[in-house]
Amino acid sequence: MKKIIIPVVALMVMLLLCLTGCNTNFKFEDLALSKDNVSQVTVFYANGKKEVSNSSKIEKVIAELNSLDIEKCDEKIADNVFNDSVVGSITMQMKDTKGSFTMIFVETTVNGERTSLVKCDTTDGLKVKNLKKGIYTMNSITDTNALLNKIFANCI
Repeated sequence: MKKIIIPVVALMVMLLLCLTGCNTNFKFEDLALSKDNVSQVTVFYANGKKEVSNSSKIEKVIAELNSLDIEKCDEKIADNVFNDSVVGSITMQMKDTKGSFTMIFVETTVNGERTSLVKCDTTDGLKVKNLKKGIYTMNSITDTNALLNKIFANCI
């Protein structure tokens, strides 16, 4: 009996390690951005642009972004998508640091289905400890527009 239990436990531990290591979800809250380390937020949406440096409004934007549920996009996406199909973007300027964190939201077709993508990146050499740069898939196109509309209209 003991000979069977040890390999089964070892297999379960290996499976658990593999599953936790393969998590491709992006949690915005893992970036630990807050009103204390973000000096300005700029939102582009619906041919408009709004900037805010008020800490309470920055806190509202970050709270909305913390609710994001996005997963790493496994498909090959052409770079021109992030120039041609942009729905909106959010740029955060950090306090006492050169550079910014940018999220570009697009709507495009991937494998014949309409989908929303978000590209997370830094500019001007910004180094954010837990940042997972890359392209992520949003839950749906309506979620993307609702999020950007809410931030643009209510938070700023």
